[in-house]
Amino acid sequence: DRRPVLDWRRVIRGREIVYIGLDALSDPEVAAAVGNAMFSDLTSAIGKLYKENFDGPESDERRICIHADEFNEIVGAEFVPLLNKSRGAGVRVTAYTQTLSDIEAGTGDRARAGQVIGNFNTMLMLRVRNYETARLLTDQLPEIGIYTRLVESRFTDDNNPDSSVDFVSQSADRLMEKRVGMLAPADVLSLPLGQAFALLGGNGLYKLRLPLLAMDEKEAGDSGTDAVLPVFDPDG
Repeated sequence: DRRPVLDWRRVIRGREIVYIGLDALSDPEVAAAVGNAMFSDLTSAIGKLYKENFDGPESDERRICIHADEFNEIVGAEFVPLLNKSRGAGVRVTAYTQTLSDIEAGTGDRARAGQVIGNFNTMLMLRVRNYETARLLTDQLPEIGIYTRLVESRFTDDNNPDSSVDFVSQSADRLMEKRVGMLAPADVLSLPLGQAFALLGGNGLYKLRLPLLAMDEKEAGDSGTDAVLPVFDPDG
């Protein structure tokens, strides 16, 4: 066989780009088997590089970026060590999926799905239609205090006919504090098209507005999408 053999160590050292299309739509079983074998081999290669260059200058400069689309089709037992043990080798994993249930179905175990999710530090969530998926974001946020204003007004009649006072009235404003979540799952479920929430580093919440690409110049002029820019809005 004269075809070239893919060597992960050569790819990493040469800072090359590898695109792998598994065609999971047509044959999910073969895609899952090939994807798991590929990640198992990649984890082994990264482990060797990590041991050879431990605390060396090359390990400080190396960055291996893995983008896994349709994550549920390739996630398995082989993927867990790649997530929780390869950060020291310069690995950055970005995974894309639709719902929490997809990851649970891909791993075949709820506890293993929790292992996978627990190793991601940054979460970017657009509109989802699954309540449990929305809670992945909202359950990580702290509670905040909000104040509600209660207006009270009352009066009391005087039944004494000899008194010059017919009634007594009182008016008061009362401020009450209530602890609520910073975001509710309904806020994620009702996001407009092109908007998202981002939780960066586990504690930095941002509201994102993403540009929508127009099909032609006329559509851009009618909708004004050519003037929309991506922004980080810390105030939500």
